[in-house]
Amino acid sequence: MEFKVLGPLAASVPLPSAAQPRRVLAVLLTRPNEFVHRDTLVDELWPQGPPSSAAAVVQMAVSKLRKALSPGVPVDDERQRLRSGRSGYRLMVSDGELDVTGFSELTAAAARATGDERKELLERALGLWRGRAFSDVPVGPLVEAHRLWLEDRRCSVLGKLVELELAAGDHKAVADRLGPELAARPGDERLAGWLAEALHGLGRRDAALAVLDRCRQALWEHAGVSPGDDLLAVRRRISGTAWSAGGAPCRLPAATPDFTGRAAELADLGRAVRSPAPIVLHGAAGAGKSALAVQAAWRVRKRFPDGQLVADLREPGDVLAGFLRALGLAEAELPADRAGLLSLWQSHSADRRLLVILENGRSEAEVRPLLPSGPGCATIVTTRRRLAGLVGARPIEVGALPYEDARLLLGEIAGEARLSAEPDAVRRVLACCDGLPLAVRAAGMKLLQRPRLSVAEFATRLENERLRLDELAAGDLAVRPVLAESLAELSARQRDSLRLLGFPGATEIADWFATAMLGCPPGEAAELLDELVDDHVLRAEPDQAGFLRYRLPGLIRLALREPPDPGALRRALTVMAALAEHASAALGAGYPPSRRADVPAAVSDRVAADPAGWRAAETANLALAVRTAKNHGWTGLAMRLADAYSDLVGLRKGGSPAWLGFGIVRDRLDVPAEAEKLLKLGHAHADAGDLARARTCFSLAENRFRSVGDQPGTGAALVALADVDADTGRAGAAVHALREALDLLRDCGDLAGQAMASAQFGSLWDDLGDFRRAKECFDASLLLSLHCEDGRQHDRSAKRYADVLRRNGCVDEAGALLTSALIGTRSSRERHWEAHVLRSLGDLHAKTGDAGESERCLSRSLELFEDVGHRHAAAYTHRSFGESLRLAGEHGRAAEHLSLAMSTFRELGDRRGGGYALLSFGRLRADEGVATEAAEGLRTAAGLFRELGFPVWELRALQGLSAVDESGRQRDRAREALTKIRFGVTPA
Repeated sequence: MEFKVLGPLAASVPLPSAAQPRRVLAVLLTRPNEFVHRDTLVDELWPQGPPSSAAAVVQMAVSKLRKALSPGVPVDDERQRLRSGRSGYRLMVSDGELDVTGFSELTAAAARATGDERKELLERALGLWRGRAFSDVPVGPLVEAHRLWLEDRRCSVLGKLVELELAAGDHKAVADRLGPELAARPGDERLAGWLAEALHGLGRRDAALAVLDRCRQALWEHAGVSPGDDLLAVRRRISGTAWSAGGAPCRLPAATPDFTGRAAELADLGRAVRSPAPIVLHGAAGAGKSALAVQAAWRVRKRFPDGQLVADLREPGDVLAGFLRALGLAEAELPADRAGLLSLWQSHSADRRLLVILENGRSEAEVRPLLPSGPGCATIVTTRRRLAGLVGARPIEVGALPYEDARLLLGEIAGEARLSAEPDAVRRVLACCDGLPLAVRAAGMKLLQRPRLSVAEFATRLENERLRLDELAAGDLAVRPVLAESLAELSARQRDSLRLLGFPGATEIADWFATAMLGCPPGEAAELLDELVDDHVLRAEPDQAGFLRYRLPGLIRLALREPPDPGALRRALTVMAALAEHASAALGAGYPPSRRADVPAAVSDRVAADPAGWRAAETANLALAVRTAKNHGWTGLAMRLADAYSDLVGLRKGGSPAWLGFGIVRDRLDVPAEAEKLLKLGHAHADAGDLARARTCFSLAENRFRSVGDQPGTGAALVALADVDADTGRAGAAVHALREALDLLRDCGDLAGQAMASAQFGSLWDDLGDFRRAKECFDASLLLSLHCEDGRQHDRSAKRYADVLRRNGCVDEAGALLTSALIGTRSSRERHWEAHVLRSLGDLHAKTGDAGESERCLSRSLELFEDVGHRHAAAYTHRSFGESLRLAGEHGRAAEHLSLAMSTFRELGDRRGGGYALLSFGRLRADEGVATEAAEGLRTAAGLFRELGFPVWELRALQGLSAVDESGRQRDRAREALTKIRFGVTPA
């Protein structure tokens, strides 16, 4: 009987094909002639835990083996090879039946022999091996351990035979024998050394070095270790040089221990190093590019077993020569010329897997020759420029550190407990650091260095811009020198441009503002700005409309240490004033206004296309511009900016910058200009519904105009006062003011003013019930407006007249006037008056029963009023909408609009508007059959109109009241109102 385990498991008799019997036989052959406990067999067959049937399976496997090894022999017969006993089994093996025994005997004999006999015995011992021991049997821990022991003995025999053959100079035999062996075990240093020496003996030096390199690579990849001294010695004997100490060179500096954040950038780097394309980490000075590169390099270094090389391109010395020395070349092997070094670097990196970090690259030409040539290499370049000329490069921007990451970094350095006690102060500190990791680290180190300094006190120091850069320093860790070095690398043209871009207090500036500051053509300015953005000393982000806005980082601005150029600043503020005026004109127009000649056409068109967006983007900078112009003493420009700002934002919402123009003219004792400002301010308050403040401003304006003898101004102020008085129930005061205004305007020949006053008088007479006088006033107003150069007053008068005609039944005439007025307001691009005309058209269509056209006009009117921010006028449109919907039978929607109108009139103190809304609301409740609420609303409206002195409207309310309240109490009041209308009683 023969048993063979030095290769696939075999015997001289056929063995069972099932796996379990073969595995049991393998265990028994590791301990021939010894009892193997059944539990040992179970553990071997099921290392992870046996099933409940384990004992039965083992017993069945043993039974199959007995039938194969001792067919027909009873279990208890002495001839039985597989015997039972002591809860286990023993396989009987005689001398010479097991190949392992033969291997051991030959090995022992070789140890006693010498010369050729010894070599022959070793070859015979190795000849018993047919492959890996137990190669076709799934093994458990016991058989695996035995197999390793056998493999170790085989390697020992192989080594002794190779040493004999090398000593005899039989290099070919060694090379033939070890080639397959090393392919199976590429990291075996002894085999690699022997094979390299054999190949070298055959004159194949390059092949020998390749064997050594592959072994070193396998050691690094599989075990993370470098070659030992013996293999290093072989390398020296063959090549004349050695690998760098410890194997492949690792020149990486230590990773930053408290490195924080940059998860996305690290993930991008981890993916990018799989390609030979250079990776360009670009960002501002102090952004942490080098720390990020080193952090990533330590994470992926095992992918590059031939070494990791680092060079700072700002430091003197030949980088290529340094790299080649690190790869093991002797000084004598380095060429003296640059071309030779480059060629040698390319050849030595061609077949290697190297990771190269090039820090502080300044140009593509500087970086390009240092890139390794091999497809298995990777290069990370850190730079303050984008280096767009590197073909195929993968750019990764290292931007500002997000607040959360900056907070974590500061906590890692200064201590989390200390920061948690002062969260608001921490936010202030980080705001001063502007997302720059170097600044955050310097701040943390300063806090760590000063344990008795509170975070709040430190934040106060940093908020003082004169001290900030001095405070952001701890030892040799400082922000100022790094930023100064970055600025010094810029060209003189770039530095000059950067200084011009300072607008103190501005968070960001628009592209047109930057162009104006630079004072050069738009194309040249765009190129300059792009260069500064590419060099990371200027930041650019698109706004909501997609146009670029630029931001000069606060620390860069402080490092420049120069105030902004006054000429450049004035030039830019002048452009801002022109654009603000353009935006204001566009907001009040239905169509884009004409281009301005004092700003670039493209910018003018952009503002006209979206004036509301421009206003939203520039409101803060416009307010800053007002203050800046005043502080520089540019009075005319400051007034212009203030006026444009108040027109865009509104005096009520604009705060102190909107009032600055008024303050300037008052300080200059310019009474006419002060009167104009007061009149404008009064109209702003009136548009917002603040009638009390509006009246105060109009009164002050009237006094100022009178004091300087300005009759047109006095007349305009009186007309405005009359409008407010009529709305607030002072009908007598309104009539008196309008009569005086007309006298003054006639004396000075102001036709436009007379037309405006006559139209105002016409509306008032209609409210007072005197249609004849109203008609006379409107006819005069229309006639006067025809002689005015500006046709806008004619459209306004026509709108007012049409309202009166409609209420008095002259529908066709009213329609003609409104159609003409709509054409005029759209032609003059007055969106505010277009909205008024559309409201009147909506009222007219509601009266004629065209509910659909009425809703279309009123909807557009509301839209326009809301666009221009005229809340007071929008309330009147809501009232008209409610009345129109009431007439159309849509009571629910009507109630919604009337409620909005009433709440606004109540809030603004507009009693006349409130009366109109109450009248419509009472009519609505009457239509719905809710008599009690209808009577209450109509009665209140009638009383309000009585107090205001508007008998026509009082009578209308009383007529509605009669339909729901038959008590007759309102009849006397109706007769009184009718008397006033018939006899034209003028309020006192």
